[in-house]
Amino acid sequence: MSFEDDLKAQEAAPVPSLDVDVLLNGNAHTLRFRRMNGMDWSAESDKHPIRPGVLIDMRYGYNLRALVKAVAPKTGVLVEDDVEREIDEEQWKALFKALDGSSTQRVCDTVWSLNEYGPQQEIDAAKKARRSTAK
Repeated sequence: MSFEDDLKAQEAAPVPSLDVDVLLNGNAHTLRFRRMNGMDWSAESDKHPIRPGVLIDMRYGYNLRALVKAVAPKTGVLVEDDVEREIDEEQWKALFKALDGSSTQRVCDTVWSLNEYGPQQEIDAAKKARRSTAK
């Protein structure tokens, strides 16, 4: 495929998403997060400088926890009975306060994976595929 074909196909492709289950009041709830536009992710990450001595921040160049807290409301929805429902700003604030450590970590991992880890794995796989077809 040509660059132009790939660009058109990418524009038409569905945005990657991942679900994460969180526990609230003893009940499981599903949040769905979508990958952000790369420039929006980069611009948002610029607003959250690293915490000195925090290895994950030092590796990626931003405060991961603060970044996730800022972008989750822009990229996440609640899934109830297979229907996506928006969560308002006040509910997001309350949700972040209510989440236990494990749920908070899963949300952070999911948002990070969609926007950092996943894209890097995709480019690595594409390079590997290109090398194997060149042989």
